Amino acid sequence: WKVLYVASRSEKKVNQKLNDFGIESYVPLRTERRKWSDRIKTINIPLINGYVFVKVDEKIRDTVFKVKGVLNYVRYNGGDANIRDVEIAALKSIEAKGYYVDGRFLQTITPGDHVIIKHGLFKGLNGSVKSVSGEHIYHISIESIGYSLIVRVPLEIIEKK
Repeated sequence: WKVLYVASRSEKKVNQKLNDFGIESYVPLRTERRKWSDRIKTINIPLINGYVFVKVDEKIRDTVFKVKGVLNYVRYNGGDANIRDVEIAALKSIEAKGYYVDGRFLQTITPGDHVIIKHGLFKGLNGSVKSVSGEHIYHISIESIGYSLIVRVPLEIIEKK
């Protein structure tokens, strides 16, 4: 399996078009209840935004670009990212059983790394990681405000620069 990066909010459409072209593709979905002002509705949304998995032979690799919304193959270590069958099977199992999943890209942050705070009171500030305490608590020195301030933040709100 390979991974396609597709236009925002077009995962299900791209999946359908690829299947219409005879290309095996898969978009893992999760069920979510959404509330609007006048109703509550259960909808299926992609588990991984922007990605569609395809099983395509190298000879017809570029055929996927005929589908509107396909942007590129996801690259890893200089080549197309490859996903094992067992990983696709695991995604299908999670989807079929309706497990709650909150997906995130992995990032390893260690002391000395430069980071930006993405959410909260210090959103947008840059700093460097001074230490790590607990499982996911980072002490970040923010010098751009003219004062060396150590901020204790969870991993979810910081991003490596």
